[in-house]
Amino acid sequence: MTDHEWYELVKEGGDAGWKPVWEKVIVPESQSPKNAEIMRRFSLTDGDLMGMLYEEMIGRRKIDLYRDDGGSLQGWLRKYVRGYILNADPNKHGEISLENAHADAEDGPSEMAIPVDDHRISRNEAWNMTHLCFRDLWNEEPERAYVMLLKTRFHLSSEEVKEMLDVSSAANVDQMFSRSVRFMRQAWGRWDKKGFKS
Repeated sequence: MTDHEWYELVKEGGDAGWKPVWEKVIVPESQSPKNAEIMRRFSLTDGDLMGMLYEEMIGRRKIDLYRDDGGSLQGWLRKYVRGYILNADPNKHGEISLENAHADAEDGPSEMAIPVDDHRISRNEAWNMTHLCFRDLWNEEPERAYVMLLKTRFHLSSEEVKEMLDVSSAANVDQMFSRSVRFMRQAWGRWDKKGFKS
């Protein structure tokens, strides 16, 4: 079965397409030592992963985002599953953490991106401020917001983000991430001057 044939079957939502998803995507990801440890710690099962992937691909029609142009459907689906596993920690659900995200980092966090005086601003207020800043980024440039989300929440590499969002190069992803962090810093300053209170 070619990737194109598999993709068409996955879109239909039946066993013919999803049995290979279980065998080629869910099982390998859930059995890798690192992922298996996270899953055990947070009581996440391979069945949970399958359910989340099916809901996102079929229920929310994310499968339509896949570019059926000769790429690897297996690799594309595995990135989603890896994201579910990395975010199994209930304390991370819904969180967009910019702590340690540096505008010039090539492949991940390295230093504080947002000027937060930890003794002055409560965690809840910082969280709400981050949401406001991210909303501003989304309204200004949704693609940059996606890059920010995938790198800071799902911890994907620039190469992985390039493939997922169909960006021309990993260098362009780095540039978009750098600009998004700078935008968030500026937005933080604007909201801080307004005297935001949680």
